[in-house]
Amino acid sequence: TYYVSLSGNDTNNGITEDAAWRTISYAASSESPVSPGDTVYIKAGDYGMDDVFIDKNYAPSDARISFIGYQNVPGDITDFNFAYGDGVDASVMPLINPGDRTAGEGINLVDIYSITLKNIQIANSLSGIYIWNSNLTNSNHILENVFLQNIGWEYATALTINKGNYNTLNNVLIVNATGAGMDIWGNNNLIENCKVYSNESQLISDGSYTSMDYYIALKGDNNVIRDCYAERDGNLADNGHGFEIKENGQNNLIVNCTVKNMNAGCFSLRWSGVQNNEFRNCHALGGISDDVAAFLVREGASYNRFNACTADNCQAGIRFILNGEDADYCGHNNRFNNCLITNSEWAIDLNPYEFNNAPVNDNIIANCVIDQANYLFNCDRPNTGNQLVNSIITNVNNWKMGDNTPNFEFNYSDFYTNGFSIPTGTGNISDNPLFVNTSGGDYHLQDTSPCIDSGTAENAPSTDFEGTPRPQGAGFDRGIYEYQTLGINDFSESSIIIFPNPTSGKIFFSNLYLYRQYNIVSPTGTFVESGTIYDNELDLSSLKSGVYYLIIHNHTNLIIKK
Repeated sequence: TYYVSLSGNDTNNGITEDAAWRTISYAASSESPVSPGDTVYIKAGDYGMDDVFIDKNYAPSDARISFIGYQNVPGDITDFNFAYGDGVDASVMPLINPGDRTAGEGINLVDIYSITLKNIQIANSLSGIYIWNSNLTNSNHILENVFLQNIGWEYATALTINKGNYNTLNNVLIVNATGAGMDIWGNNNLIENCKVYSNESQLISDGSYTSMDYYIALKGDNNVIRDCYAERDGNLADNGHGFEIKENGQNNLIVNCTVKNMNAGCFSLRWSGVQNNEFRNCHALGGISDDVAAFLVREGASYNRFNACTADNCQAGIRFILNGEDADYCGHNNRFNNCLITNSEWAIDLNPYEFNNAPVNDNIIANCVIDQANYLFNCDRPNTGNQLVNSIITNVNNWKMGDNTPNFEFNYSDFYTNGFSIPTGTGNISDNPLFVNTSGGDYHLQDTSPCIDSGTAENAPSTDFEGTPRPQGAGFDRGIYEYQTLGINDFSESSIIIFPNPTSGKIFFSNLYLYRQYNIVSPTGTFVESGTIYDNELDLSSLKSGVYYLIIHNHTNLIIKK
């Protein structure tokens, strides 16, 4: 164990707090005695211009080295309490702060393995954190409780993983970078509980302005992004790409994430090599700008899925565009299952953005709900083979705008109280779907809804918005929810089994559908936490000992934390 503090000296031996080193850069250098398996504790303070090139752990088999910040006593930072609006605080965690966004290297990990960076801040620097492995092996770095603020000038990325695999990013907060918040080129990385914000436009050398362009750009395979948030706060110089999968990214999962106010797509897929990716339980929000696109497919991205995603107050719910960068078509064989689009200008936007003769073809919109839109279509592209099935369209003022015709198949959908006639197709109706409470955002079906059991199995997703298997009755329902015969807000998981209970850490579930939302409250009704249950397990180790109520889809379960 070694120590770094502002009161130290790099000529010390570093083995006690009184004999601490002065700079993080020395501790990370080849000159220091830090070896695989060691821990370096870094005391809070402003370390100024301290370019950290970690020159340790040269082999993938080397034991992990940890660089961990602390406030007063090593181990005293257990929660990462910084939030949007807060500035970096050197009295809480160590801060690398060159004070000049045209200088400073931040922390650099090139051809290095198994490093933990925890409880560290970087601000007002040209670079943030850079990970790169030339031989494409597994980096195995862990970044936890990291705050990056005001990174770069003109075009810079706060956190880059370039050819780095199997890294974990947890509780990373990024506020203002000029190129990208995160740029992830590697494979099998886990990014969770991270937040990326921008609220600035910077004047640069050519007299123009720039702001953060990409919030999280994903370019590798088999990565997971979950429980993350991004927000473009204002009408900034760049349009903003929220969470975008591009290049040749495949088999990535983005789950339970929220993105706000991105004109260039809150959740987007870009280039023909982008295939077999999934956005699940993600939420796109409109904001200050008037051209926000919720779900964007462009440049030939195909065979991807948006499952149980929502879009609210966005100009476009689903948008297809082409800029001529890669393919000569927008994208095909993408699916939108159990998605909810509310308060849009165009629910489905076949946008004329450049190369507007390129087609949109063979995409499927299944079991979706579109409510409160000005136009169902903005149709300025040729389109063939697309389908809208088992969906419910209500309170849409107009059929379409644009010079092209929506060449969609419309089957087994309900068109109610719209400003246009029901389109030709098989099994379409124009009846009140009898939602439970649209003003409260509840699009479950009442027990007398004509949409129950009246859909089709063809192209229907196997589960509904909440993960309930379809069908539950005599046939498939229309809309995002499959009606439950046990009651509107009940389902067949009434026999959920939770074990062990009492528990000192994790609990496990049987008879529970995957990716359920949960809430935990105290016996007095005080909110404790909420989130998503992954892989039929939930970690309760952070809770204090006591009795709690675990609520899963209106099922209340008593749990005891030892």
